Amino acid sequence: MKRIWFYVIVCLQALFLILMSMSYYTMDAWGESIRLKTAPVDPRDPFYGDYVTLSYEVELVPTDKWNISADIASGEKVYLLLEPGENDLYTLVQATTEKPDVSGAEVVLPARLDWHDPQRGVYMVDIGMERYFIEEGTGQQYEQNREDLIVEVIVAPWGQKKIDSVTTAE
Repeated sequence: MKRIWFYVIVCLQALFLILMSMSYYTMDAWGESIRLKTAPVDPRDPFYGDYVTLSYEVELVPTDKWNISADIASGEKVYLLLEPGENDLYTLVQATTEKPDVSGAEVVLPARLDWHDPQRGVYMVDIGMERYFIEEGTGQQYEQNREDLIVEVIVAPWGQKKIDSVTTAE
């Protein structure tokens, strides 16, 4: 009997790992690809190498687009409703605590509240995609094009997201 439980536990662990890796690859098939404007910073990680820290325009939510009635604490989940705008760049429509229904080309991007500055009238949220690892020695290229970087993000219907590519604006 003990041997059966051992095999059950091993199979469940293997199944978990398989499903976890499959969810990452199924995002390419079922996920929505969106483009976001960003501004990079070029730090270095001694273990992982060069990367750029990305800061997205949609992470800065003005009070008029903050559709949340009650106060929420830092770290709580919010949803950003985005729609395509000029040059196929997605822009923020509203931020809410309830997952909104989407219509047409709109996309919902999960995020977490970082902080609120009432004097400036903005909320800062974190979409969780601030590091993009790059080839060794190419950080200067990203620094020179800081105003023109476009990030292509794939957002799966179940909320998982990943950075697909970082390019300069055409």
